[in-house]
Amino acid sequence: MIQRAQSPSDRTTLKQRREQVLERLAAFGLTRGPYRLVRASRGWDHEASLGLKLRLALSDLGPVFSSFGRYLATRVDLLPAADCLELEAIPDNATPMRYTDVVQLIGNGIGCAPEDVFLSFESEPFESRLLHQLHRARLRQNGMPVVIKLVRPGTAAQLLCDLELLELIQGPTRGAIFKNAVADFAATLRQQMDLTSEAKALETLRRDAEDLELLRVPEVMRDLCSTSMLTIEQLQRKSAETLDRQGVARLLCSVWLRQALMGHTFPVEPCHANVAFLSDKQIAFTGGVFSSMPGESQSNLWNYLIASGGDNPDNACSCLLKEVRPDGPPGAGEDLRHRFRQVVPFRDSGWYSGDDANHLIEHLVVHWQAATDCGYVPQPHLSAFCRGLFAIARIAQQLSPETDPLLEGLQEARLLESVARMREMLSLQRFGDQVDRYAGLMMALPQRLDQMLTLASEGSARVKLHVPETASHQRQKNSTAVTIAMLLLLAAIAFALPRVTSSFVGNEWAGKINAVAFIACGALVLLAVGRTR
Repeated sequence: MIQRAQSPSDRTTLKQRREQVLERLAAFGLTRGPYRLVRASRGWDHEASLGLKLRLALSDLGPVFSSFGRYLATRVDLLPAADCLELEAIPDNATPMRYTDVVQLIGNGIGCAPEDVFLSFESEPFESRLLHQLHRARLRQNGMPVVIKLVRPGTAAQLLCDLELLELIQGPTRGAIFKNAVADFAATLRQQMDLTSEAKALETLRRDAEDLELLRVPEVMRDLCSTSMLTIEQLQRKSAETLDRQGVARLLCSVWLRQALMGHTFPVEPCHANVAFLSDKQIAFTGGVFSSMPGESQSNLWNYLIASGGDNPDNACSCLLKEVRPDGPPGAGEDLRHRFRQVVPFRDSGWYSGDDANHLIEHLVVHWQAATDCGYVPQPHLSAFCRGLFAIARIAQQLSPETDPLLEGLQEARLLESVARMREMLSLQRFGDQVDRYAGLMMALPQRLDQMLTLASEGSARVKLHVPETASHQRQKNSTAVTIAMLLLLAAIAFALPRVTSSFVGNEWAGKINAVAFIACGALVLLAVGRTR
């Protein structure tokens, strides 16, 4: 945990830094009070957009303020989409560290020089970002290609001052909501500066991906990791230009939604640097900031997306209200519900210019902005979810701008979840075990009834009603009974299945699922009947 500066020298540094930040922010009209009136530049307050002023001001104030600007680029609940896209242009790059500093960082992290553990090590980083620097290498032990991520040491020291000074920025929204955003960014930044958090998240994500062939996660080399160093397997990426762009965009949204709403952790800031396309049928998340959600919130947000995609504004509003806390006037809930009913995405969201189509991400953007306007503050996990969803939709839109990849991804995620549930319910082994169990109980019922009647007739002759039968005759009767039971069960499934699938997925997929499930059930009937012969 990064503590506040307390020593006299720290306070002096903080005061000097405060003056520098105030002067820069005031030049663009981004501070409050008299300082802004005296120092504000001549034309920025009236002519430039807020997004442009924030981008120009924050880009020159160091890595913390630049990172905060990039954070705000994913908070479409606080800023219009156009301003978010403007802030997205803040560059995430910095001058590479000296190689002597790199060697020292590795030595401090794992206790030895690079040549002791790496067969080869590229001294020049292939990525040099605001907070981190990345190198390629090969392990001496087995020759595996790896990626080494190092935290810039100078940035950690600057956090002491700059995190406290973010409050000087004139917030684009109500004070409480903007303070909440600053606190969320501070927590995110601390997580980025501690690479053990990222290592744990990648390991959790890798376990989640074991039963999902669509997602791959690089292996973490735990013995080569520390607070300031992360070593992971290097995956072979493919260029999006060589893939089915529409299919990959849909797959990206589907996998992210599945992980966020059904997994144990999900990426909060997916971007081109930490999302890898391995084939038309597989993607990888390779790092970044991760978060998680309570199971109840996962289920609730799943219902929120389905209601939003199905044009059910009342249900969508009810679901979203469960994930926020009020900080506005009484009656804000009814106002928000009214706004949900009047959403016109292509007019209000500012997302797709010159396009009158209704994309799902536009519905969601307008929902989140309306909640902020009504004074609702999102819970931390909701902020992480909305940021990640916006970022993943942004990448998907760039891949396939002519489609609605988020809506298609949601439909595909619903199909995958329905198939998983059906597979669990209709598992051959479990179903066969249950058939044997209940068939055995039914076969033993006459004998049990005979025994109960015999015990109940106290004082009378204990004459059993059971008539011995030959083994072949008994098997024939059992086989006939089970066959009839299975046919009745198959008929019941054929009747109920369309109603069940229609509640899980849309009509487009219901017919396909019904056909597959009915065939599977028929095969199970044959299997069960065959076991009784």
